[in-house]
Amino acid sequence: MGDMTATAVLMMLPRRARTPVAVLVDAPVPSSLRLDVFGGRDLFVRMRRGPGVHGLSEPYREQPRDDYPAESEPAIIVNSDEYVHARFACSASVFGANDVVVLVPLDEAGEAPAHIRIPIPSLDRPSWHEFELVSRTRMECRYRVAGQRDVVPTGGSRAVSAV
Repeated sequence: MGDMTATAVLMMLPRRARTPVAVLVDAPVPSSLRLDVFGGRDLFVRMRRGPGVHGLSEPYREQPRDDYPAESEPAIIVNSDEYVHARFACSASVFGANDVVVLVPLDEAGEAPAHIRIPIPSLDRPSWHEFELVSRTRMECRYRVAGQRDVVPTGGSRAVSAV
């Protein structure tokens, strides 16, 4: 298990009401992505133009597959072989809601990162929320704020930043 520094948080805005979904990436912000999780093939397209801004969540809206040109392939395909579901303590301070399903990329060995740094919005002074892996089951990982003694992630907004 290694460490990961996310370059962006991709926030999905689905057409149907359901639990919010975020995808962590450690690469440039893609123009589109396809969620192939639990047999679904939901397509999302980036709502903003231009490069990503440090820490700023990137909103993506769901597109009907028929409305998206066939020659335009998604830049990222998120599937259960390469990503794991994760829950984060203090998720409201990072993702804007307490009950967010976060998809975290696995490393080459298929392991979840032991430590994750998620960017905090800042043009002048980049910093990160730091999390550590608490537990992993077959279905999901749980992360807590690094250095906290809580064993089970809880809600709230006490995430710390590291400069």
